[in-house]
Amino acid sequence: MTALAPPFSLVVAAVDLRGALNVFIILIVAGGIAFIGDRVGHVVGRRRLTLFGLRPRYTSTISAVVFGVLIALVALGFVALFVKNARIALFSISRLNDEITALSADRDRLIQFMKEDPLVFRKDEVLTVPVTVSSRQDEKAIRRQLALFFVEVANYYRRAYPQVKPYPKDPLSAPGVSKNLDKAAGYVKSFEPADAIILPVAGENIFSGTNMAISFDVYKDVLLYRKGEIIATVEVPNAKNVDADRQALFGLSQALVANAASHGMPLVIANPPPPPPTSEDQILARLTALDGAAVLTAVAQRDIYAEGPLQWDIAVSAGAK
Repeated sequence: MTALAPPFSLVVAAVDLRGALNVFIILIVAGGIAFIGDRVGHVVGRRRLTLFGLRPRYTSTISAVVFGVLIALVALGFVALFVKNARIALFSISRLNDEITALSADRDRLIQFMKEDPLVFRKDEVLTVPVTVSSRQDEKAIRRQLALFFVEVANYYRRAYPQVKPYPKDPLSAPGVSKNLDKAAGYVKSFEPADAIILPVAGENIFSGTNMAISFDVYKDVLLYRKGEIIATVEVPNAKNVDADRQALFGLSQALVANAASHGMPLVIANPPPPPPTSEDQILARLTALDGAAVLTAVAQRDIYAEGPLQWDIAVSAGAK
């Protein structure tokens, strides 16, 4: 926190100096105009000049007023020209007040809405387990399969979550559903010969009392890792430290999930990963038998596709000395 204090102070000082400079310039300009006005007033008074046939003293008063108004106009013009916030405040204050009032009302409605209608599903939250669809069938057959799956998911949530407004009795008649199924079927077909993984998710934030919204996330079911391929590695600085070993095992599991998801495996399949065949006790025994650093490696136990499962094992080796 201490290291951040000097830069922050400099920024604040810079802002203050800019404002002070604006004020200083306005004062200089206003003072100059006032000086000119005073000189003009003296000339008008001494020479007893008249304006529009008025008496000299009235002419002098008018000249003083004119220059006073001129000072105010120059000051306002300078502020409006060079200070954005002041320009907005001068000429758009009514619009800003209306916008603030509208935004405050929206905020209050949203807070009240959140209190009365709690969130049931977050956008992109997984709704059911994924299914695999073959891309080698014709596109119409793919669409029929997707439509049947959509209806099944929609009917399930009609029964399971009565607090959410369901799709119509025929879910396929809902607006946009048919078009989205056509698009998804074409997308699946483009994967040929690879299969597709269909994962139903919430299409938007769904609150109690609002409409159900189901979307399909589509993944290509491709080979991610060949048998024996390294998926992730974690270093252990001191293999004799059992607590550090356990922490490294957890870190390896997290790295495994992140790597699989980045390669195209749906996160719901990758996380949590199944336990490796080598038990934790066996791994800890191998680690504590080593002196110094060690390396934990997650290795594919078989060919692994995006549809899973994420079968893996752990290899233990000595680290660099």
